[in-house]
Amino acid sequence: DIVVHLHEHYGEPLPVLLPVEETDVKVRKLSSHQPSMHKLLLMDDDTSKLTNEVRPKLEELALKYDACVTQALPTMLELLPRDCSKAVGVQKLCEALSINVEGELMAIGDAENDAGMLEAACIGVAVGNACRKARD
Repeated sequence: DIVVHLHEHYGEPLPVLLPVEETDVKVRKLSSHQPSMHKLLLMDDDTSKLTNEVRPKLEELALKYDACVTQALPTMLELLPRDCSKAVGVQKLCEALSINVEGELMAIGDAENDAGMLEAACIGVAVGNACRKARD
């Protein structure tokens, strides 16, 4: 199962089914879920559908709600708060360890969600199978 693989291989949390709100129609509302959402993963084996149909709509929502859209795997889109990224996480870690990001950090990645981190690092390495956004 892909969800278990993402949990075991990448450390993604296991999904939690939101409680049903008792109204005229039983509804699961993400907006009322506590604690609040950190990120939303949208997955589909149809990568063309994700790229051409889902992503444009998700980008519109991201602009409206101060979020961003990125992609770690061809079959998965991620919706995150705007200031939540590998680049920000690495910069915060480097600050805590007194490492100069622009002068001492080497970062390695392959996916779109690595691009900001690769760009910020003194040496950014996109591996051989990296997507175009990571290579650029």
